[in-house]
Amino acid sequence: MLETLLITALLGAHPAHPAPFAAQTIDATSTTTSSSTSADAQDYAAGGITLADIIRAQAAPESLQGFETVVLAQLNAAFGSENLPQVNGAPVEPGIYLTVSPTALYMFDTEVTPLSGGLTPPGPASRECKSGCKQLLWAGFRRLWLQTLEEAQRLTLEVPTRVMFGAEASVPAKTIVELAYAAGETRPGVPPNFSLLVNGGNAGLRARPFYVLPPGGMRVAPGDNALGLRISLSAGESFEISAAHPRFAPRISGTGWKELAKQLVAIKKKYPNKTTLVIDVGDASVGDVAMVMLAANKKFANFVLTDGLPIKWG
Repeated sequence: MLETLLITALLGAHPAHPAPFAAQTIDATSTTTSSSTSADAQDYAAGGITLADIIRAQAAPESLQGFETVVLAQLNAAFGSENLPQVNGAPVEPGIYLTVSPTALYMFDTEVTPLSGGLTPPGPASRECKSGCKQLLWAGFRRLWLQTLEEAQRLTLEVPTRVMFGAEASVPAKTIVELAYAAGETRPGVPPNFSLLVNGGNAGLRARPFYVLPPGGMRVAPGDNALGLRISLSAGESFEISAAHPRFAPRISGTGWKELAKQLVAIKKKYPNKTTLVIDVGDASVGDVAMVMLAANKKFANFVLTDGLPIKWG
């Protein structure tokens, strides 16, 4: 099902996001506080909001007040919302959320595992995970989704479709890719929609949507109408632009986000109907990925994250 999600990203389009704001700590007390008193699904409750509340909010958003307040409180406690990537994005909607600091991973306010420099600890891969995600992550997400499914069935509602990652900007972006695969491969039915949480300054907490490549990569053909445009990131804001389509040549290398934005403007003029960028994260940080999204903001709307997986032509 991840293949379907990616093809939607390659061929679809989403509205461009607003311009960035200056960085600041987001004050959780400036938003409405939660009035929820539900006692359902306490294993994953946070700030008085439960899984049941989030499930209900998908069908009736007005039923849940204060979700953003709870998420901000968690982020500020973990590493400070001023240390989120500092760009703007789309409004935050209720869903499953994870907090990723350099030292720990949380599902809601429950710690799942310690991290070292934002990286998950070494461990065996799950046999059930096509992407090779670690057994620790597979088990954690599977437990979360099974409990969520039980709640959704009890309420006769749908399982949440959104998973958000609130990651400190210095966290390696490959960690987010790894977590996204674990979340996507364990969810009942189709994979969820993914977003990075970002600091939008005066706009408050915002979300930057993204996709991931199918496990093992993918192959595109001329009939798919896909360019497969890829930005491969390296240290020091270095980048290389390439594409799966053979008509895209030569590769373009450069340094700095302003230079990247300049190159993307030129590429967009040549391929005006293309709306998707594949970001090969390499050793880049979550903050670097957010800056790539910002550099492409006015020209490309869809972003697909990968850690070295190929898109093959033909």
